[in-house]
Amino acid sequence: MRKNELVRKYAKKVHECLSDPVAFSKTFLNFTSYPYQMDFMRDQSPRIVACCGRQVGKTTVTAIKAIHFALAHPSVTILIVSAGLRQSIHLFDKILNFIDVCLPAKALCRYRTRTKIRFSNGSEIIALPCGREGSTLRGYTADLVILDEANFIPKMVIDSVLRPTMITRTAQMIMISTPWTMDHPFYEAFNNPDLDFKIYTWPTHMNPQVTSERLELEKRTIGELAYDREYNARFLDTQFAYYSSDLVLNCTEDYELHGDPAPDQKYAGNFHIGIDFGKTQDHSAIAIVEKISETKIRLVYLKEFKLGTEYMDVINWVKTLNDVYQFRGGNLDQTGVGEGPYEQIRTFAPRIMGMKITAPVKYDVHGKLKLTLEKKNITLPRSNKTLLTQICSQQCKPLPSGNLQFTHAASTHDDQLWALALATISALKPEPVFRAIGVKRKF
Repeated sequence: MRKNELVRKYAKKVHECLSDPVAFSKTFLNFTSYPYQMDFMRDQSPRIVACCGRQVGKTTVTAIKAIHFALAHPSVTILIVSAGLRQSIHLFDKILNFIDVCLPAKALCRYRTRTKIRFSNGSEIIALPCGREGSTLRGYTADLVILDEANFIPKMVIDSVLRPTMITRTAQMIMISTPWTMDHPFYEAFNNPDLDFKIYTWPTHMNPQVTSERLELEKRTIGELAYDREYNARFLDTQFAYYSSDLVLNCTEDYELHGDPAPDQKYAGNFHIGIDFGKTQDHSAIAIVEKISETKIRLVYLKEFKLGTEYMDVINWVKTLNDVYQFRGGNLDQTGVGEGPYEQIRTFAPRIMGMKITAPVKYDVHGKLKLTLEKKNITLPRSNKTLLTQICSQQCKPLPSGNLQFTHAASTHDDQLWALALATISALKPEPVFRAIGVKRKF
């Protein structure tokens, strides 16, 4: 009898907590949320957008919200959507870990894989990467759609694929992300009142566990502009952006770049290198692309050296990479400090050409890279936010003379972008066709 009474009390407690996600998380997950997290967890608005700095607990509270919604509502479908598989798995792993320690959720779980959970009440949580065009999302009808790192999901996927999944139901959409660029639905949801999104802004200092001393150190380390974006949750100014975020995201895939090579490692393929030299103010950077076909290339290696790295150390590393990749071609910035390194590199890698970067050359290089992106002839890793941010932060302003000036904002860098651009124009340059003299072709 006593056992039955305990079961009834426990069932009553579960039922009570299903009406309040904050009480649910405290009772069954041992998670005590902060006030700013409580408001978000309890919010049932049909459209929610949260712009977050680092370490504010966005993954944790979103995972709790998804589990609670699934248990509190029978026969609902929750989609966890991210730009790539690894990002969607990151949030889904948090959900799985919570289920393992949450007795009601664990008891009601009837089916689970690395990307899908089904409960006995008929509700499902599904993690899906959207890819470039959202093909994996088509055919689903959702009651709750959570866009994790929403600012990195291609605009076309949000507007043309995700919204239709909710049109036949009274569904809820949650966009949650660190800020990136303004030419995107995440920014529009955050700034346009007519779209009727409930708005949350969570800069890192809202987390009482993060000290002001640590934040000040981060600001000195990464620079004020990057700090504003990563910790104050402020968007990059894209007024004069030469490369739109959607243009760049449409050329990304979920894959890992090669790491630094091991001794005696060799890669087979048609590889081209781009080298941008810097030392005290700018970084030296190296990008390697693989030529897949006459028109398509893929970034396979990217390295940014610490400020102050000696030129000779960079040159020696290029020599190591040349032994590993056997470059078919390449370009390096020969302007200014690049003159000396170029003379040394050409002794062991004569196929790497030097380029004097003048204003007309800048326009030509950026124009060719932009055309390559527009044609989707280049593939970039979606997880490398530093590179993607450098590309989208490149500004192009008209001068009174009528010429265009390419710049990047103060306290930011574009070294990785330039290394990529130099490698790209080398790889996509038509290869010469050699014909034997005096040999007649047979037909």
